[in-house]
Amino acid sequence: MEKETFLKILDKYNNGKASDEEMQFLCAYYQLFELKEDVFKRVDSEAKKRLGDAIKLDIDKKLEEKENPSHPILTRSNRKINYKLVIAALLAVVIGIGAFWLIGRQEHDIAEQKKVNQEPASMLITPGKDDAILVLADGTSIVLNDVQKGMVSEQKGVQIEKTADGELQYRAVEGSAPVENTIATPKGGQYRLVLADGTKVWLNAASSLRFPTSFSAHERAVHLNGEAYFEVMKGDKPFKVISDNQVVEVLGTHFNINTYKEETTCKTTLVEGSVRITKLAEGTQELSHTSKVLRPGQQAILSSLGDKIIVEAVDTEEFIAWKEGYFKFEKANIQTIMRQVARWYNVEVEYRGAVSNDLFVGEINRSEDIEEMLRVLRLGKINAFIEGRKVIISN
Repeated sequence: MEKETFLKILDKYNNGKASDEEMQFLCAYYQLFELKEDVFKRVDSEAKKRLGDAIKLDIDKKLEEKENPSHPILTRSNRKINYKLVIAALLAVVIGIGAFWLIGRQEHDIAEQKKVNQEPASMLITPGKDDAILVLADGTSIVLNDVQKGMVSEQKGVQIEKTADGELQYRAVEGSAPVENTIATPKGGQYRLVLADGTKVWLNAASSLRFPTSFSAHERAVHLNGEAYFEVMKGDKPFKVISDNQVVEVLGTHFNINTYKEETTCKTTLVEGSVRITKLAEGTQELSHTSKVLRPGQQAILSSLGDKIIVEAVDTEEFIAWKEGYFKFEKANIQTIMRQVARWYNVEVEYRGAVSNDLFVGEINRSEDIEEMLRVLRLGKINAFIEGRKVIISN
């Protein structure tokens, strides 16, 4: 759909003249990724919020139209959908800035959805926040949320400070002796830090980074478990990120590494610069015959079960969205989505009955509470509800 066509339908909607088909198009294309650049520059922020609230209300009304099968919210589909021709795919607008649309689901009982929407336990489950523990070389643990801005610690000539916006910064005096520190985030936590060489690191939930307080004359190396985004400061010494089964080597670049064990593969996504990915044998032995160099916009996928590194072209935005404060999915199955939900909201996930093979595409702000996330899933007829701190996905 061309932007001008979209805006014409938008005007008809605002004037109450949009047909049912145009309404479906509007819902399906509101905040669609290809239109994100500037399509709403001609709509002021207050008008955009009103529009988002209105569309969201229309969507909720459609959930209640149980007896009107002539305008289904979603239809089952094969995976070869042309998104520009989708009419029945319905976008859920989340506070005017987030969106989620889904491919295929069978009908579930509306009464069950109402019951789920009234579930009070979800009020106890909040989205993640800045939260981490710093472990110093002597074993001292510092809960960073409990520390005010300013000096956190000083170790052998290296000062550790917490900035006003919560970032942790290492400042090393030349010639200082390096010692190892570890920063770890829990489920429902994330943190940012600046290493002694100026490299910036964003650490996602349930992750840890082990690093020296200053770097040696020959190498800059850190050890990662979980997921982190790196903006490596350029320098003469190579920068290495070591995880269980691979090492990523760079001089200066921006990239994301996802090494969560439950994901079964390690994914390195390059945004800027270049990196070399090398498979590690047990321990830290590099398998030089298993090595790939990435260009911007590429991703290296490495399974823990094999030596082969697969390189693919990807939309990097999908893999760094968490750093920018939102979830983004491109044809993701429900298990992939719920693994991210579990880490960010610090919940367990249980599947009851057969697990859906349907795919999801879209985005939603990570600041939303979990009930909003589940409400969006229910729009696609995913039966999701909460028991205590457990999310149940039933079929």
